[in-house]
Amino acid sequence: MKSRLLCLILAGLCSVAHAQALWRGVPAGSSPAEVGQRIEEATPARPSTLSEEPRALLEIPRFEIADTDFAVRFLFERERLVNVVLRADTASPGDAQALADRIYASLRSRYGLELSGKSRGVPLSSPLDRRWLFRRTTVHLQVVDERSVLLTYGV
Repeated sequence: MKSRLLCLILAGLCSVAHAQALWRGVPAGSSPAEVGQRIEEATPARPSTLSEEPRALLEIPRFEIADTDFAVRFLFERERLVNVVLRADTASPGDAQALADRIYASLRSRYGLELSGKSRGVPLSSPLDRRWLFRRTTVHLQVVDERSVLLTYGV
């Protein structure tokens, strides 16, 4: 009896680990159709994003986070979801840094200490570039090109 219960628990844990959610409850490895069922506002991506792997097959043109519009792209390799990338372009480097700071505070409260940065003994770099590892998901916050904020969820 105990061995059966242990097997059931282990099987349940394995299925949970395999279906790690990336963003808004969408599991890594989902097909484009499965992502579309879970996130109704996701639409087919522009053809220009289909050139190389991972390919952005689905996107949400505008999704608000921290009072800012982000473009969301769902990246697939061999028709399986591997990354969700959120990008906000701001008016100035100061706006990008302020937005990244707000998102950083939220991510740090949710995921704890980041893998990179002062908390791990590495000097803080500017522009912002921080990573967290939560279960099997990597969360990566960056300021790129001085005016853009990228938030990437991946496996």
